[in-house]
Amino acid sequence: MIVLPIRPGPRTRSVPVATILLALVSALAFVVCLRDREALNSAAAFYVSSGLAAAELPRYREYLQQSDRPDAVARLARLERAVGTSIERPRDAVGAIDVLRDDREFEPDLRADKIVTPSDAVYPDWHRDRQRFDQLSAAALGQHLTLSGQAWSEPWRLITYSFMHPTVRVWLVDLCVLLLIGPFAEAVAGAGLFLLCYLGGGAFAAVVNLLTSSQPAVGDWGGLMALAGLLAATLGLRSIPARLVLRRQRVWVPGLAAMAIVLCMEALRWFLAARSAVDLPTDLAGLAFGAAVATLFKVRDSRRVQQLTGQVELDDPRKESALAVQAREAAMRQDTRRANELFKELVDLEPNRIEHICAYLNVALLGPDEATLQDAALRLLWLRSRSHSEQFRKAFLQLTQPKVLKVLPIDEHLRLARRLVRLREDAAALRVLDDILSDDHLRQLYGRQLADCLLGIYTGYMRRRLTTLAETIRSRLTTYFEASGQLGGLPPSKQPPTTLFTSSPRSRIPPRP
Repeated sequence: MIVLPIRPGPRTRSVPVATILLALVSALAFVVCLRDREALNSAAAFYVSSGLAAAELPRYREYLQQSDRPDAVARLARLERAVGTSIERPRDAVGAIDVLRDDREFEPDLRADKIVTPSDAVYPDWHRDRQRFDQLSAAALGQHLTLSGQAWSEPWRLITYSFMHPTVRVWLVDLCVLLLIGPFAEAVAGAGLFLLCYLGGGAFAAVVNLLTSSQPAVGDWGGLMALAGLLAATLGLRSIPARLVLRRQRVWVPGLAAMAIVLCMEALRWFLAARSAVDLPTDLAGLAFGAAVATLFKVRDSRRVQQLTGQVELDDPRKESALAVQAREAAMRQDTRRANELFKELVDLEPNRIEHICAYLNVALLGPDEATLQDAALRLLWLRSRSHSEQFRKAFLQLTQPKVLKVLPIDEHLRLARRLVRLREDAAALRVLDDILSDDHLRQLYGRQLADCLLGIYTGYMRRRLTTLAETIRSRLTTYFEASGQLGGLPPSKQPPTTLFTSSPRSRIPPRP
């Protein structure tokens, strides 16, 4: 059963184009790998008939038997299964070659003439046959795309290895995981950022694999873990609507569902394949890369995610109400009185819509009516939202203008300072706080609230290791507040001003999603 997220907008926008493209590329690469098996079988037949197997495999088995590497036992078991009863004429020559070639410690020594040395009697024949075998193997395209130590000089392998799958089972498992979590990651991040996360996560996981493991990574598990990390860091416990394609049934899918899927698949790989099939550092690297992308690009607070989770309405001019159109037209004509009336009606109807409140505030700033400006500022200050979007940030910075602060009570000055601290606009918050700290009466009346705001800024500076700025906050605390036990004053108000209730009754406030 395929599950697709329900994204706002035209139906075509809900098609996960980038996910489908990756699935098609993966299928094409798997077909190429199947055709490569013919070239590999030809090279393997030469490997046995020329005597290369008799020269290399016994030395490799002896090397594993004497090695103290953590993966030596598992590699030796794989080699024994491939060679069967005769190591000079292995039962599965391709499998035996793969075990030897994947060993990043033995295979470079073999090519450097440290295993079969020039002093060995078989060296001339071995050297000639080894060159011929390498030529036959080079005919397989997949050999130039898989992850190996050559990736340091051939960096494209860090990307192309993700599309190389050794078996049908591995390919189908990875494809199913991609089709399950890919559409949701693409929906929250967009096609471009989705591809960056998938390909970049796979490349970063490959680098970690090259540095920490002797077993090369195969498949796109690093990229899939990055997508899971992106969804977990972006949505967390929040859910987005989705539908079952065959039944068209609506369901809500939490962001942590992707993490549950990849963990279940990890457990299956652990128990059904082998412990060596799970490379924990590589998987954690992909997971961390996806979370870093979500944090760096602020995907959690993007408008796309807010639309998916139902925090904001879709801003579609074709669906905009006639009232909103009239309000915008009045604002464009600079008819501030009419625009204020219309925007106030809009925020009365949709008090949780940030776009209308910001427009109401912008128009109120242009007019002379202080009561309207106060109403718009209070609506923004008492808007219950966890959004840290750029629009939200700019709106709160506008409230620090002297014209706005003049019409707001001191309680609301402190509320504004607390919101600015949460948005990490510390300089703007300090400007508001310093005006209050300079008044002895206000400092005593609101001592606890002022100290709490300063401590919030101080803590943020210390976490970011901005010690010089932190010392400036510390000096304010020691100057204005000598003993923390003597702090008092009025507590923060927990009820909005009554003017908001008269214009926006509770019965008209829609429930939060």
